[in-house]
Amino acid sequence: MATSQKKETPDSGVLQDKPSAAAAQHGDHDRIVMASRRADGSMDQVNPEFIGDKDTAIAAAKEQLAVQAVSAVDVAARGVSASPTDDGTGSSEPDADVAALKEAHDKAKATAEDQAEREVERLHQGLGD
Repeated sequence: MATSQKKETPDSGVLQDKPSAAAAQHGDHDRIVMASRRADGSMDQVNPEFIGDKDTAIAAAKEQLAVQAVSAVDVAARGVSASPTDDGTGSSEPDADVAALKEAHDKAKATAEDQAEREVERLHQGLGD
């Protein structure tokens, strides 16, 4: 079996130790089953392409974005607390603040799940065969 020596190239050569922004412009992309996310919920990959089972990718993206969206609602609503009734025992009635927060959670989760499904539908490329 013949082997060739590694060709030494100057800094402007083809070989790179680190990926560059220029590489992404020339077709480099990430093949993923589940996206990594930035704090704003956007994907943190280079021109991502979902591979693997589509239903699994959709379920993973829905869960990932839903958890992140619900967490964002909690962060925005910090400081909301329930207060006891006059006798200090609390109440069996649902707290209005908690009910409003739950409604905001549900809305954020539904929006995030819709976004996840749209992303996977748009970027899914099959089972990676």
